[in-house]
Amino acid sequence: MKKLGLKFIYWILAAEARSVIRRHDPFVVGITGSVGKTSTKEAIYQVLHDEFGDDVRKNYGNLNAEIGIPLTILGYEKLPPKWLWPLFLISAYFRTYQKKYPKYLVMEWGVEHKGDIAYFGSILRLDIAVITSAEGAHLANFGEADQYQKEKLSIIREIKDGGTVIACSDDPVLRNIDFAKTIFFAISDQKADFCAENIKPSLTGTEYRICSVGQKIAIRSRLLGGYLVASSLPAFIVGHLFGIQSLKIKKSLETVEPQNGRMRLLEGKDDCIIIDDTYNSNPASARAAFDVLEQIKYSGRKVAIIGNMNELGKVEANEHRKLGEYSRGKADITIFVGKNAGILAAANGEKDRVLLFDSRIELAKTLDKIIKPKDLILVKASQNGNFFEEICKQLMKKPEKASELLVRQSKFWLKKKH
Repeated sequence: MKKLGLKFIYWILAAEARSVIRRHDPFVVGITGSVGKTSTKEAIYQVLHDEFGDDVRKNYGNLNAEIGIPLTILGYEKLPPKWLWPLFLISAYFRTYQKKYPKYLVMEWGVEHKGDIAYFGSILRLDIAVITSAEGAHLANFGEADQYQKEKLSIIREIKDGGTVIACSDDPVLRNIDFAKTIFFAISDQKADFCAENIKPSLTGTEYRICSVGQKIAIRSRLLGGYLVASSLPAFIVGHLFGIQSLKIKKSLETVEPQNGRMRLLEGKDDCIIIDDTYNSNPASARAAFDVLEQIKYSGRKVAIIGNMNELGKVEANEHRKLGEYSRGKADITIFVGKNAGILAAANGEKDRVLLFDSRIELAKTLDKIIKPKDLILVKASQNGNFFEEICKQLMKKPEKASELLVRQSKFWLKKKH
């Protein structure tokens, strides 16, 4: 009965969202990918908002899935309380008749199940589709990596005639896209239409240059690391397609702030610095986080606290083994936590530089004894069953700011965690 009720709510909201799209026909940029899609959305939104102001709308928070896409189209920024749903659906209906509506939508499309992309496409079609990566995430719902990749690539079928694909050619699956108008970006493939070079992450952000035919634009980003640099390239391309001057796009990109739980720097106790990457984790983003930790020039000790990567299905053990191997030599101390900690540690092989814990709760009991003053600490894990933002809270100099700076700090989440 509960599932039927939810399906009814989804059906109503989708119908109302379709009505809005038919009435106003906004220009739509859709972003999907297993890494960096939220940061890409934020960067594209910033560039367009700086040019067009309130004529641009994005989805907020995690409103990027079956219920979040219609809510964003209807102009909501969060879910209502459960008891308000009947009244909420009625009020949402009246929004289908609103006269003033944004001309541009920047929509993150989160994919967790086969058919998600087609469902989103049944609500709105895209003028521009951005694919940041097709590497596996949420594989437990797909069975095979190629099924997940096909789902991501299916976004191309949801593009309007004359539309554009923007894809990362660092991904071997994406570089073979054959679409009438495809623009490639990359941080490794220097033959891409737009690429980044001289990437230098530091404790103030990342310096790099965006290169395309006939120009090189130096950027001082507040974001940390290569894959967040990659998120700025589609934004630069979108701005370019809209005819926005390169120096104006540069200014917009330099104002983009890091999102909570996504490679955000936090002030820790005893002069420690925390790299908070606790929003979620998958093989690609975990490797990218280790790369940043390795690349930052730092005189103190580097510590990595790494939890489980969820929803990997039958490749779970192998992906944790590969990440363990990849982590070798990236930190002075690596702390593996959770059900795959043993696999990670064995693959890492640096016994004198590795610690193991069964759970975040167990780590919390001794964490203060492990961490030393002035440590640089990377904290990363998938969401459910881990909630490593609570480790960040324990390490923060001002934990009273947790609700402002960390992910999942609402009453709902705090109750779920404890």
